[in-house]
Amino acid sequence: MKFADGHSDFLSKAIDSKSWENSASSPDKLKKGNVTLQVYAVYVSSDHQAAKRALRQIELFHRLDVKRVFKKDDLPNDLSEEPHILLALEGLLPIDGYPELLRVFHRLGVRMASLVWSRINSFADGSLFDREPTGRGLTPHGREALKIMEELGWILDISHLNDEGVKDAFENFSGTIVATHSCARALCDMERNLPDEFIQEVAKRDGIIGLNYSPKFLTCENKASIDDVLRHLEHLVKVAGEDHVGLGSDFDGLSSYPEGLESAEKLPEFGEKLVERFGEDVAEKIAYKNWLRVLRSSLPEE
Repeated sequence: MKFADGHSDFLSKAIDSKSWENSASSPDKLKKGNVTLQVYAVYVSSDHQAAKRALRQIELFHRLDVKRVFKKDDLPNDLSEEPHILLALEGLLPIDGYPELLRVFHRLGVRMASLVWSRINSFADGSLFDREPTGRGLTPHGREALKIMEELGWILDISHLNDEGVKDAFENFSGTIVATHSCARALCDMERNLPDEFIQEVAKRDGIIGLNYSPKFLTCENKASIDDVLRHLEHLVKVAGEDHVGLGSDFDGLSSYPEGLESAEKLPEFGEKLVERFGEDVAEKIAYKNWLRVLRSSLPEE
């Protein structure tokens, strides 16, 4: 079985560690795991040298021995074996306060973005881990960023955005909306997870929810199993439908993983569990077909 994954922090981990040896989603591990489509995020944790850190990650992306995805024709087909990588911005700290700079990052190859990580910036508020929610929605800069993303044909990722921001995004963005790495709030009551109403709205817009492998988001504790992953997938399929559920590992962005899902190399064994639980047709949709369908309908022709 092939796999597509909506979120990995390989790029930021690689420039920080200067080694790929301990990476969970390096290109060689993607190939071993039969991952033909991977979204690599450009992630910075603070505004200190944010633009420089983002550019270093993008430079690495262009240097990797992979197939890069910028338009529909770049996506993998049924015969593809090499990893194909799509570039995304995880939060807009690298351009904080200047939404027009999205056009520069488009020229550098970015095709997807979230407005915010789990902090506050000039565009929006994140689902905050360390303080009380603010209750604020998108700022004027945030709404302007959405207009430019629509103009560029980008995909909007609502993972990490607070509830008020998600509602504003639904009202102010007519392009494709996805949640690249989120879990179900009905099963683990954390603001970082999606309530059923948001899951349903993403599905109505023909988007996709990529399931995050974080034990904290799966069980609200620091341990999780593959059964917990399957339990969340079952809930997402029930709420969103089998055509709007996929994988969004958060590989290289987590301190721990469910046992048996520690890296992309483990995905073939996980695929067997998907088939056992959902049957082959639905398992293939979750594993890779849904992500490819959404991207094929959303990416530009040229």
